[in-house]
Amino acid sequence: MASIGNSWATQTQLIGTGDGWVTLSGTTETLSSDVDLETDNYVGAVITPEGDFDSTPTDHVDVRIYWSLDGTNYSDTADQTFRIDKATDPNQRGMKIWDVPHFKVGMVQTGATDSHNVRCYCQRVEGISA
Repeated sequence: MASIGNSWATQTQLIGTGDGWVTLSGTTETLSSDVDLETDNYVGAVITPEGDFDSTPTDHVDVRIYWSLDGTNYSDTADQTFRIDKATDPNQRGMKIWDVPHFKVGMVQTGATDSHNVRCYCQRVEGISA
């Protein structure tokens, strides 16, 4: 009987570089480059966005996921959104993204008062059978 499992790729950083942060400005969204699940037959990914909030934060950080069938044309509005709450600092969350060929991750403050630092990691997964 064949067994089914997962093979996890090496984690990559989508927003920020070298474990560093990107500072958000106002309500301008920071957007990752394309995450290609299609080319190497990945079935999904887990993203791990993180917010490092100002000392007296007034704004949360929203994480937005935009899907694409071809890696060129993305949804005009986010297909999935979740919030990183300012009450925990720093605050890291995880999200599974499954069965889409391509996606991008956006991070944006909920208001223009703060300048929070953000970063986001991604680990893709391939389904395997042995």
